Amino acid sequence: MVQHAPSLGRAAGHTSAQRLRGIVGWAQRNGLFFALLIIVVFFATRSDRFLTLTNLHVVLLQVAVVGIIAVPGAMLLTAGYVDLAIGSIAVLGSVVFGELMNAGWSAAPASLIALLVGLGWGLATGYVVAYLGFSPVVVTLGGLAGARGVAEILSQGFTKYGFGSGFAQLGNGEFLGIDTPVWIFLLVFLLGSYAWYQTPLGRHITAIGAERAAAHSLGVATRRIPFLLYGASGLAAALGGLIVTSQLDAASLSIGINLELSVLSAILLGGVSFTGGRGSLFGVLIGVLFIGALDNGLVQMNVGPYYQRAAVGLALVLAAALDVLYQHLDRIPVEASETAESDARLAAGKGGAA
Repeated sequence: MVQHAPSLGRAAGHTSAQRLRGIVGWAQRNGLFFALLIIVVFFATRSDRFLTLTNLHVVLLQVAVVGIIAVPGAMLLTAGYVDLAIGSIAVLGSVVFGELMNAGWSAAPASLIALLVGLGWGLATGYVVAYLGFSPVVVTLGGLAGARGVAEILSQGFTKYGFGSGFAQLGNGEFLGIDTPVWIFLLVFLLGSYAWYQTPLGRHITAIGAERAAAHSLGVATRRIPFLLYGASGLAAALGGLIVTSQLDAASLSIGINLELSVLSAILLGGVSFTGGRGSLFGVLIGVLFIGALDNGLVQMNVGPYYQRAAVGLALVLAAALDVLYQHLDRIPVEASETAESDARLAAGKGGAA
């Protein structure tokens, strides 16, 4: 019986690790939802305006652009890639639109060209990363500087404004009492959810992020999918830039500053692993709403913007810690755990026979 004591210890250790991994996994998938409920209740007790219909509209409007860009961004990160250039692509799309409008174009074709610029930049990034094998962090950091640099060259530092009431409907219009950007976010989220959960694309994205070589051996398009996802990310960023341009009625170089941080925070808080292979689009939705509710609630309490950023940063660090812990626990092979448990049962049987 003494001979099998290590097996009993291994069994207990593996069982505890598996149980802890389950708890951490549950926290990653569902913890943010309960955290969102907690902060909603907290801020509602601190401000009578927080749960008013008007303020809820404000929260949704504030997070709409982040949510639009976070949908393809979450898919990219789940596949093991990242796009750090989205803020610069947003301002590039805005500046291209402003320059075309200043040259006498109408809003519709100018908007289309701006969207195509974002799409083209994203596809170019995707080709360099997915097909040529360059580092996504290095390439998109280059895009972060490059796209904004191109925007500065085109605009020469001047802000274009006065785009008319028709274009203003994109960022300031309403339909059935709900702001147009919120409708756009809802549409993008529904399309993304359909692709993620109802088509093979979602499984292929997860497989690429989990084990790219194995996914390729199974016939998954490990290059084409990231290539197209980068295009979708660039398109969404340009659309976000146009929405903000419409809201400001100005194509300003200040558009898109720190947008990368907001989008990435929402995605990581939503439970998407930074190393890929694990994530949920519904979790990302909760992450987007969490950031919006937290920022708005702190404003309602007259907390300064520095503390707001610190609060989001603290939540992001907590999400990253959970992700690292989950990855560490995930390295414990299930087969080893099952073998240890079998040894423990065998040892117990022999002990009883003795």
